[in-house]
Amino acid sequence: MKNKWSESELEILRSGKSVTEITARLEGRSEASVRGQLQRLKIPAPGEEKKSVIPEAAKNLPRPEFGRLPLKCVDSSEWVRVGLVSDTHLCCKEERLSELHNQYDIFQKEGITTVLHAGNPIDGYVARINGESVFSTTIDGQAKYFVDNYPARPGITTYYITGDDHESWFSPGFNIGAYIQFVAEQEGRTDLRYIGHVESDVEFKVGRVPTIVKVMHPGGGSAYSRSYTPQKIVESFEGGEKPAILIIGHYHVHNFMSERNIHVVSMPGFQDQTIFARKKRLRMEVGGAILEFKVNPDDGAVTRCRIEFNRYFTRGYYKKFIRSDNYLSKGHLVLKGRAGS
Repeated sequence: MKNKWSESELEILRSGKSVTEITARLEGRSEASVRGQLQRLKIPAPGEEKKSVIPEAAKNLPRPEFGRLPLKCVDSSEWVRVGLVSDTHLCCKEERLSELHNQYDIFQKEGITTVLHAGNPIDGYVARINGESVFSTTIDGQAKYFVDNYPARPGITTYYITGDDHESWFSPGFNIGAYIQFVAEQEGRTDLRYIGHVESDVEFKVGRVPTIVKVMHPGGGSAYSRSYTPQKIVESFEGGEKPAILIIGHYHVHNFMSERNIHVVSMPGFQDQTIFARKKRLRMEVGGAILEFKVNPDDGAVTRCRIEFNRYFTRGYYKKFIRSDNYLSKGHLVLKGRAGS
């Protein structure tokens, strides 16, 4: 069988004859080889041009006109602005009270009037965990300390929940959150409002349908990834019970993500790493946040959402500004040696 095509054969291929006629004139060439060579040379076989599979009517269809989404689909309300704090653990030597007050100064400067607190307002007491850390070991002592020292700013109301740890260590079943509010009211403070134990749904009414922000203080330790536990919490929500925004305390690390159309904010705290936390290899970040979101007034859906975390460095960074908290640190052993001659 021939391989190379001669010039005379190529002339016959270009003659415009049909494949059958060309094959008859070329000795030793099959019809398949003729077709293959015609394709390689990009010579259409007469009478065998490909017919269009597109109907004639379809060729004349008008081009579709694509519209634009109006801005009001995602920008139809004013910004709702909320301050966020969590895990203040007041009445212990690891508390970061100065930074907490600084955070409220930021809230005041930014015009924030509502602050949501995601649990553990006080440190509670269990001798084996924080026995050498707390300033008071009683319910009354810690409640009074909280009311006397928690930031109070004109026009700002703090709505807080309690967790089933720390403050609940005192007496299981005792409503420590309501008691703290009672003590606050006795002291003339109306800016501290208790809204629930472990979790609470907060309704923001911007339009006809309210927007639900869930504040939660879950349990358990931190996972290997700071986003893992919040993801599992979101996965556990039933479809009709999902909030628009979820604020999570307890873990003392910051994170923001969107999962199942829920904006999830994990909060740092206002407590340095304790000996217990270090033993358990638990990281503890210090700071608060400002949450801003816009909603669709017709259905309450969050159409825009942004979060600003205000993180603070270790206590030592601020010593030049605050010298009065030196008594909270025990210091460390210093051994002096003798220099060689």
